[in-house]
Amino acid sequence: MGYAVIHYFGWRFLFLVASLGLLASCSKPPTANLANSASPSPSTAIAAATPVADNFACTLLTKEDAQAIQGEPFKNTKPTQYSRSGLNVSQCYFELPTPVNSIVLSVTRKAEGGADPSQSWREIFHREESARKKEEKEGEKEPLKVEGVGDEAFWTGNRVGGALYVLKGNCYIRISVGGAGDQAQKIESSKKLALAVLKRL
Repeated sequence: MGYAVIHYFGWRFLFLVASLGLLASCSKPPTANLANSASPSPSTAIAAATPVADNFACTLLTKEDAQAIQGEPFKNTKPTQYSRSGLNVSQCYFELPTPVNSIVLSVTRKAEGGADPSQSWREIFHREESARKKEEKEGEKEPLKVEGVGDEAFWTGNRVGGALYVLKGNCYIRISVGGAGDQAQKIESSKKLALAVLKRL
């Protein structure tokens, strides 16, 4: 009888040890999963941008547009999209053969159940006078109003670079161009690109 008891509990002990080993192996994540769970890249964490296969902003300019305005057609597009403050932002980087001539276009639209983009526009460009004076003291220039494009347009930046913001209906776009030229030339190039974009919105 003593042998039977030892034999019985011996098998129970071996079974328990085997079960614990199996449980440990199941709960340990595979090496591949650890690699896939790495922290997001800095660009993803900061901009909350998600690369996408197709993006609305990338459909709004053609190679012919880039050729006519920047002197060469783009060779590639790099779309991203993200949401913030109840707004959807579609962005496209139009890569030109001469990198400095490249174009960045962003389109801000209302997210489902989100805020009205025109409200965001007012907060950016029609702030209280006291807020404007504070910014001027801190060295920020007041946006320059640009006529002849969209419902309303402003240029922000300096002699080296900047961007054109254009409001059209219930969305607004932002265009930034590189290349040679002073502020006046960059505004003119951005304005021509904006007019091409607005035809397709």
